[in-house]
Amino acid sequence: MHARNAPARQRGYTLVELLVAIVIALFLIGGVIIIEQSVHTSYADRSGLQKLDDEERFAMTLLTEVVQSAGYYPNPATNSVVTAFPAQNATAPNNASDALTFTTGQTLYGLHSTQSANGQTYGLDTLAVRYMTASGDGIPLCDGTSNTSGGNVDYTNYFYIQTAPDPDPSKPPDSFLYCALEAGTTWTANSGVPLVKNVEYMQIDYGLHVSAGPISTPGDYAVNVYVPAGDMQPTDWSEVTAVRITVTFVNPLQNEAGQPQTVTFTKVIDVMGRAGGN
Repeated sequence: MHARNAPARQRGYTLVELLVAIVIALFLIGGVIIIEQSVHTSYADRSGLQKLDDEERFAMTLLTEVVQSAGYYPNPATNSVVTAFPAQNATAPNNASDALTFTTGQTLYGLHSTQSANGQTYGLDTLAVRYMTASGDGIPLCDGTSNTSGGNVDYTNYFYIQTAPDPDPSKPPDSFLYCALEAGTTWTANSGVPLVKNVEYMQIDYGLHVSAGPISTPGDYAVNVYVPAGDMQPTDWSEVTAVRITVTFVNPLQNEAGQPQTVTFTKVIDVMGRAGGN
């Protein structure tokens, strides 16, 4: 009789091999986690920058449309600067209760204040712009509406920065660029409308032609100096040819190394009826 062949001895993985395999798997899993976190961070950064770009574009577009319309009025045959824009004193409906003073024919007015943060001084300026529109002409107002009243209306568009509580009570208040709109001589109750979030500061300077001293040269439209509201003389307001607006936003990447806390944008806006003159 022939002896049966003994079955082959089965051999498994040794403990060392298992440990090596586990270490390799952990490295692979760690790499996948790092890649996923990198993709997530990159997406969040792109989303934040896109949102900042959208907010900056919207804010500057709206400010441009309103400032360029300063002093506009329909039908010059029946209206004039004097009749369209009478002298007016008003208290804007925001937290600061800003006092706005317009002389006859004046269509721009601003108030200057500052705030210090991180060793720097920032502007917290406000801007009021007056113009008259006809019903149905489609000229935009700062709250996104237009005149549908059935007649001509003199509007005051007032821009300012104000904080509002965050929906999450554990987070600090949010800062917004607001607009309040006055139709005629009456402010609508609680008319402040938040336009753009994360606007920290706003510095506004007014373009004048100054030939001697701090007073502007009447009738000269060539800007050679930009003056903050606090240094404007009463007669300067009717001589403003351009408005330089600097808006400072919260930087969406501020928590990353080497990134500043804020991002600043500046734009010079020509005033209708003044640009292109002498």
